[in-house]
Amino acid sequence: MNRLSHLQIRFSPNHKRFIYSVFSLLWISGALWLGFHYFLRTPGEFGVQAHPLENWWLRLHGLAAFAALVVIGSVLPVHARRAWQLKKNRSSGLSMKIIFFWLSATGYALYYFANEGNENWLPLLHWVAGLALPLMLVLHIRRGRSRQNVSHKPAAAHA
Repeated sequence: MNRLSHLQIRFSPNHKRFIYSVFSLLWISGALWLGFHYFLRTPGEFGVQAHPLENWWLRLHGLAAFAALVVIGSVLPVHARRAWQLKKNRSSGLSMKIIFFWLSATGYALYYFANEGNENWLPLLHWVAGLALPLMLVLHIRRGRSRQNVSHKPAAAHA
């Protein structure tokens, strides 16, 4: 039963590749936008202006965000639900749900509600959490794998 329960939580290799690909594209496009926006401004006729690629990184990031919503939707019904039922990796799993909700909400706010009044703090709320996402994901995976390995160790022989 225990071995079967872990198999029901784990992703197939193709699903895992899809998840990692989407989140890699999402993170890389966001990080590239940050780099181009804050560090690679170009001189223009009327002063410093946005780098020509900045908008393209942002567009790719938005597209990857939609794909990430699909990924999250593919994770919640089986992986997250089953792990919650089995009381496996609950704290880091809940942290993952919270950061995904936070990133979705702040991304939505950036798109629809950004203005001069919040331009100094709203983007910061989004990109600090976004930059931390890979670390949180790695911690979640490592914690799940370490708990899995502990539960699969054979019982010690009684002398």
